[in-house]
Amino acid sequence: MIPPLLGHRFGLFLTGSVLLAVSVFCAARGQDDAVSGLSLVTAERIEKPGWWPTKGEAARSEYAGSAACAKCHEDISALQAETPMFHAASHPSETRVLREHDNMQFREDGYEYSLVREGDRTMLHITNGAHSLAAPVVWAMGNGEIGQTYLLKNKDTYYESRLSYFPAISGLDITPGHSHDSTRTLVEAVGTEQYPDTVKRCFGCHTTTSMVSGELDPEHATPGVGCEACHGPGVQHVKAAERGDDSVAIPFNPANLDPVDSVDFCGACHRTPADIAVEKPGRIGVLGIRYPAYRLERSFCWGTSGDARITCIACHDPHKPLEKDMASYDSKCLQCHASKGHPAKANQGAACAVASKDCASCHMPKYELKTAHAILTDHYIRIVRPGSGYRE
Repeated sequence: MIPPLLGHRFGLFLTGSVLLAVSVFCAARGQDDAVSGLSLVTAERIEKPGWWPTKGEAARSEYAGSAACAKCHEDISALQAETPMFHAASHPSETRVLREHDNMQFREDGYEYSLVREGDRTMLHITNGAHSLAAPVVWAMGNGEIGQTYLLKNKDTYYESRLSYFPAISGLDITPGHSHDSTRTLVEAVGTEQYPDTVKRCFGCHTTTSMVSGELDPEHATPGVGCEACHGPGVQHVKAAERGDDSVAIPFNPANLDPVDSVDFCGACHRTPADIAVEKPGRIGVLGIRYPAYRLERSFCWGTSGDARITCIACHDPHKPLEKDMASYDSKCLQCHASKGHPAKANQGAACAVASKDCASCHMPKYELKTAHAILTDHYIRIVRPGSGYRE
């Protein structure tokens, strides 16, 4: 999985200018930001009352941990532990990629890089012949299925590594979002210094309980996206269950959200359409394929206020590993469209005139994102003409 924040900076947008940015976005859409059915910028969602992913207001003592959830939800927890989200971050000593590739090399414009496992830690070594630098990797972001990026730290400053691991090439290459231009110093060769707000967003999406009581505390964060990253702090719910009291519900259930809020909920880490409108105004090309919520809401069948049948969780169960068999999604498509040879019913689209199965293989084509050495599915659901290529 490509880390949601790979190579992108949020410092500019997580400031007091958010409301202005939202207003500009709403004006562009010809709607007020209070109108139902409008995607919101994640930073504004976090400012609203109640639970939202990456908010981080609750105290650490309010969290029970995924192991506590598993006592009652054993089957769900076991499956969720196999998902890419559960492995969205890891300590270097526990990272599969770094265990299996204990000495990776990379050369570019006079610089030689080595990512080397040394005992229970991994070190990044860089030399330009005249000078050398060594820095420990403190976190690995991404499970390595599509890519994995590394965080390094100097005193209180985090750096996003200029190099990432890509399984497609079984090695290192430039992290998407970083420049391919020659670096002038060893520090530039290490990576990019991260603004505090960027660090909060990075850990907030890749770990659980990195933000507690409104303060960043990554040293005590739980690697990966656990139960409480989406459902909220569960100590009271767990205590009630232990005494046989079923009246205390989980803090938050995303399944109860309306379509726009539901997609924005996932977009807290995967980018809401409003986030994209503010961060990347104008044409962004094939890079847009990295933001499924943004692409999904471009679909004609999404309408103006969304459709619960095509939200993220309508097709993807976050408690289960990603289903990669395209045919398995046919039943989801038929929630909205008639079967071939059958007339459409109320609130149902016409049947496909071309095929009766493997809908997603045609209507959600795959495109190559060269900077990530990956081929990704486009969530902009549409009729795709042969040879038409990627569409903004």
